[in-house]
Amino acid sequence: MTNDVLVYAFCGVSAICCVLAFALYHVYSGIHGNLSAARVGDVFNFEYLQPAKGESERFLVKVLGVTMLDDNQIRRLNAKSNYRRNDSNFQRTRHLITGRSADGTVRNFYAERVVNCRRPLLGGTLFKAGLAHLFC
Repeated sequence: MTNDVLVYAFCGVSAICCVLAFALYHVYSGIHGNLSAARVGDVFNFEYLQPAKGESERFLVKVLGVTMLDDNQIRRLNAKSNYRRNDSNFQRTRHLITGRSADGTVRNFYAERVVNCRRPLLGGTLFKAGLAHLFC
């Protein structure tokens, strides 16, 4: 009798661990995503290339806004902004995504600088529950 209880307890704990491992895996893995096709409310996990530093940084972001820039808007941004003004290699692109990261900061991302973009299956749930900051 006690052996049966131990076996059932072990199976139950193993099943719970498998479900938790599956959930954690899908927070970072999820399904392949494309930030250029993002909609407001979508959650993405991606690496953002920082050309000035030559490195990338990983973000878990909930999309707050999507802006498709035209040539006039890009020219106006280049004229107004002091950000990398004298850098001939810097180039603004058309898809500008505004998102809130897991720590609550709001940032803009150019979709063309994103690599390894995934749509976490449980990402929206983490943002709603206020637990997204635990997975960055």
